[in-house]
Amino acid sequence: MHQLRKNWRAKLKSLVPFGLGQTKPKHFRNMAEVIWRNRDNLSYAWKVLSKGVCDGCALGVAGFHDWTIPGVHLCMTRLNLLRLNTMPALDVRLLEDISKLQNLDNAKLRELGRLPYPMLREKNAPGFHRITWDEAYQRVATKIRSINPRRLAFFVTSRGVTNEVYYMAQKAAVSWERTMSIMPPASATPRARPP
Repeated sequence: MHQLRKNWRAKLKSLVPFGLGQTKPKHFRNMAEVIWRNRDNLSYAWKVLSKGVCDGCALGVAGFHDWTIPGVHLCMTRLNLLRLNTMPALDVRLLEDISKLQNLDNAKLRELGRLPYPMLREKNAPGFHRITWDEAYQRVATKIRSINPRRLAFFVTSRGVTNEVYYMAQKAAVSWERTMSIMPPASATPRARPP
């Protein structure tokens, strides 16, 4: 039987708990950062993690477990997307003049918070104003009805969207019978409906 011999560095590494400094050494620090980012809504964050589905994978995650791999499922993708669920509403006054926001990158814009209700920017307006949900639905429905089905497609973003949302978007697009395809970002080609 061949026995592996460890040099003094390997022996020293084996004494460090949790693999710190070895494989994925920043996981614990990153997890602490996730807790810090969600500190204003920790109880809801716990509910999302313990009872929700994973926003970042297709393993069938329900709570802390999935249907594919035994053990706890708590990957950094899921933790990094947690803030999308726990962030407070943004101050919509910031949207009244978007010129003040044009120099912010995507991360800074996301940190402003989530949209609490539908907003609309009219042509040549300096910013957005609030509209009702009924008006938003009416505008979308009117636009969809006016488009030639062969020129209508849907794209669903991959950031923080579950497989269930992809499924529902595809079903909605097909049930409206207004489009020939829907393109989820994980797909290489659109899923075409038969004519």
